[in-house]
Amino acid sequence: MTQPLTQPHLSDDDLQLAAATAPLPAAAAAHLPGCRLCQARATAYQQLFAAAARLPPPAFAFDLTAAVLAQLPRPQPAFPWVLALVAVLVLGVVGAFMALFGGALGQAFHGLSTGLGAGLAVVAGFLVAGQGLELLARHRRQMRLLAFS
Repeated sequence: MTQPLTQPHLSDDDLQLAAATAPLPAAAAAHLPGCRLCQARATAYQQLFAAAARLPPPAFAFDLTAAVLAQLPRPQPAFPWVLALVAVLVLGVVGAFMALFGGALGQAFHGLSTGLGAGLAVVAGFLVAGQGLELLARHRRQMRLLAFS
């Protein structure tokens, strides 16, 4: 249930709603037809809205996007040290694996011995760890770019 109108005239919000031909609260809708002052103020808002609609959109003498992008730091590709370290570790593990099990490699592939499975699991673990570290390093670089200080 709507509250009765306690003010002698409509608020600016109600007058703007009336000017925009939007539905008004019941008390305001009942007050407006009988009040010449509120009708005049609603008409003034209608004229203001119509004049604002006819205004041309603002035009800038510069390209704001280009000005902002020019201020941003350029990304500089860095050497992926973490990836290089992981690659060296993986090559070391593969080399050690080949040195230890190189003679039995044909038999290992044929029978899939426990040593081969363990070696492959270690290599896969290093690969996953390397990818995770590279992802973490990339995330930290991107977060530093966002640090607005």
